[in-house]
Amino acid sequence: MRAWGIPWSTNCERMSIAAALAGVDVDWTLVTFDDRTLIEEVSGQRGVPVAELDGKIVVGSLQIVRRIAPQLWPDDPRTCALVDTFLEWFDRVWQQPLGILWRDSDDARKARAATRLDRSIDRFEALLEGNYLFGELSVADVATYPFLKYATDATPDDDYDIHEIMRRSLSVEGRPRVAAWLDRVAALPGA
Repeated sequence: MRAWGIPWSTNCERMSIAAALAGVDVDWTLVTFDDRTLIEEVSGQRGVPVAELDGKIVVGSLQIVRRIAPQLWPDDPRTCALVDTFLEWFDRVWQQPLGILWRDSDDARKARAATRLDRSIDRFEALLEGNYLFGELSVADVATYPFLKYATDATPDDDYDIHEIMRRSLSVEGRPRVAAWLDRVAALPGA
């Protein structure tokens, strides 16, 4: 599969983990964070990742993951619906404080967003009664790990501002299940 992305992208990592778990080889073309001209030429937009699947251009990490690794969605309809709802919450609600921390200039608002982001890790701690968020390894783990890993990640070459913000704002202190889950998912291929 051909794919286009940027180094250290959380959304590209979602796709990389899913592809590795599904046994799909990825031929990456990487561009820089600041120059996405090639991404725009290929897909008509600036978001990553972008993949070519069956001769068609597909954008969006979860749309690509659904196509290359449908087995990551639970078979049980109820659990699948819960996972889909969780994914919508994660992408639309959980990530909202990141935007404030990254782009807002109001320090008080940024402090509230940082607190909200860190407190959200308690929800993950509560979900982790077993090894993974919804019992078995699923798209929920693949989709959230690339973001939550910054609670413990210290990769020196990854100097993206948004990742540094997550390093400062997320913690596994007092959250042993999240810490163990991060280690488990980090050991997966493609992570």
